[in-house]
Amino acid sequence: MDPHSSRPHLLRRLKVGLPVAAAAILAIGVLSAPASGGTTDDAADPDTVRLLHVGAADTGNFLGALVAPFEQETGYDVVTTMGGIDIFDQARASEADIVMAHLGFTELQEFVTDGYGHWPATVMSNSVVFLSPPGDPAQIKSAADPVEAFARIAAQEQPFVVNNLGETLFITDTVWNAAGRPEKGDWYIDLGLSGPQAVRAAAQRGAYTIWGLHPFFMIQDSSQPVNLEAVPYDDSLMQRILATVVVKRPPGRVNEEGALALQEYLVRPDTQANIRNAEIRGIQPIFWPAANQNDN
Repeated sequence: MDPHSSRPHLLRRLKVGLPVAAAAILAIGVLSAPASGGTTDDAADPDTVRLLHVGAADTGNFLGALVAPFEQETGYDVVTTMGGIDIFDQARASEADIVMAHLGFTELQEFVTDGYGHWPATVMSNSVVFLSPPGDPAQIKSAADPVEAFARIAAQEQPFVVNNLGETLFITDTVWNAAGRPEKGDWYIDLGLSGPQAVRAAAQRGAYTIWGLHPFFMIQDSSQPVNLEAVPYDDSLMQRILATVVVKRPPGRVNEEGALALQEYLVRPDTQANIRNAEIRGIQPIFWPAANQNDN
């Protein structure tokens, strides 16, 4: 008996919204482009869905618990793997059936426009947080939002170390502008550092900084944790949207049907509720539902 014969029909595709002419052009590009990566005998396993994701999508090993009901409902086995910095090159090489990555990635856009993947579906957002030194001298934990938090740090001239990592610097510049562009005196420390180097510099100076919650947990689990505490806010400025892209090339080497089913499951209201209710290390929410950004 076919183990999947009793599966519910989960393959209602999300609306793409492309004009017919544009869709036709895209289809022509897909048909004319050569397949790449792997060997011809690497056929997809119809019983397995390979989910390749960025690290921030699996804070606290969250994805395994999130997809468990899908596995029980459908009989699919979902294999989750964290991709490297070349995550979409891995997908082009048929190492994934579906990819979860941040929506703003240029590589994601190129993957779709080159015809390798379906239109992305937004699923959830991960959290970026303020990191506070012991005692929270600026009392940002009681601030209503990140703008007020930054304003308190500036008003009291508490040390703040700039994290020059991409989106983190963007958030810092945004809250500085929103707080009225306070004078950047000695309290505003820009050492040209980014990522963990900036965070360690903040800890050494008893300073505040901003960083992603996922990499902060990783550094706290390392052999050299820092004496800082995460302070999250319910504010869209501190959220980075994650989207899934179902891989469709080359045919026969990806489980497109299973990936579409998983994507539909991820954007269902009950799954979105599970995303909203997730709690890790006393922090909740960790992730924010984002499927309402799709054309439902």
